[in-house]
Amino acid sequence: MAGRAHSRFVTIGDQLVSSLSNFALVAFVANVSSPADFGRFSLGYVVLIFFLGFQRALVGEVLLVRFSGGGEQRSTEGDDAAAGVSAALGAVSALALAVCGVVSGGDAAVWIALAVAGPIVFVQDIARYILIARGRSGHALASDTVWAALSLPLMFWLVVSGAPAWTVVATWVATGAVAAIIAVIAARLRPKPVRGATWLSRNRDIAVRFSGEYASLNASNTVVWFLLAAPLGVAGVAALRGASLLFSPLNTAFNAVRIAVVPELVRAADPGRYRSRMRETAIVLTALAVIWSVAVLVLPAEWGRLLLGETWDSAAPLRVAYALQSLAMVVYTVLLAHFRARALHRQSTLMRSTLAVATLVAPLLLGLALAAQGAAWGFALAVAASAVVGAAALRRAGRDGDRPRRAD
Repeated sequence: MAGRAHSRFVTIGDQLVSSLSNFALVAFVANVSSPADFGRFSLGYVVLIFFLGFQRALVGEVLLVRFSGGGEQRSTEGDDAAAGVSAALGAVSALALAVCGVVSGGDAAVWIALAVAGPIVFVQDIARYILIARGRSGHALASDTVWAALSLPLMFWLVVSGAPAWTVVATWVATGAVAAIIAVIAARLRPKPVRGATWLSRNRDIAVRFSGEYASLNASNTVVWFLLAAPLGVAGVAALRGASLLFSPLNTAFNAVRIAVVPELVRAADPGRYRSRMRETAIVLTALAVIWSVAVLVLPAEWGRLLLGETWDSAAPLRVAYALQSLAMVVYTVLLAHFRARALHRQSTLMRSTLAVATLVAPLLLGLALAAQGAAWGFALAVAASAVVGAAALRRAGRDGDRPRRAD
């Protein structure tokens, strides 16, 4: 029991450390870029994050839900195949980023660096998921700690030296490659893309559902960013991206808690223990949302400009909308963890589909009417609507639901 609790907290710590290098990348690029250039970089980063999240849904979440536990006794053949799927998706993301770079213009070197990041980041990320599913979160934490320890001081030095944005991105990618090597060695992985097709076929029931949920949700999120670029301009996109960056550590913490708690919920045979874990999750997420939101809302302008540079002035007025969005995200995250653990897949699909549609419609309509301020409130409204739909779906399904599925 104590070992599992320790693993859960290590997993949360790993996700938080993992977010440090990502957060620093965006903040440092904002510091060395004009609002227009930062807006273009943000579009490329959104594309990379979309593909990264897709492979997490297609492969990573399947590993957590179906293959958590087993320790060193489990076979590594399936893990090699799963890693092969991620490597293939990384190559696809590289091609997509190259095409987007040609279409969008801007600093070609930044787009090239983002394209190179795809295969590297994807392999490192799936190795982390495999280690977490094996109950070896400490090794995943070691990989992310190395990445943060190497990338943060180097990127900071580049910013202080006045280096161009592409060097910051390239440094992030290079240090990520070191972290990827460490994670792959720790997991003893040999990515096999060909066998990945067989692995996907065997797990297509939930892999297709999870990835479909993610794709519909985040395709709408990605598309709306590009659509908003027309009425708001790249400076308006930069303002939205800057405001969301202020809350990105909180979103990472939410994701970290969910990733850590789902395997625990899957293994929880005792209903009392299951309810205890759910209460703990809700309390932790609520506390994080309130504390972080207050900290961002009272953040001095001088500190904000250190984080976002010129983009701070246009991003600061959007903080209230993003703070309320984070509170709605508490309900959404708790519900999603419950749906995953209890195999209530139709309910999770309904909730996430609602978020996908609302994310595409609300920010665009409100953005057309009220510019960046309206778009920010549109994103908050979308999360709130999906949480309401998810809660209603849970009530219809029955609060206790079915017993959680064991790993196959």
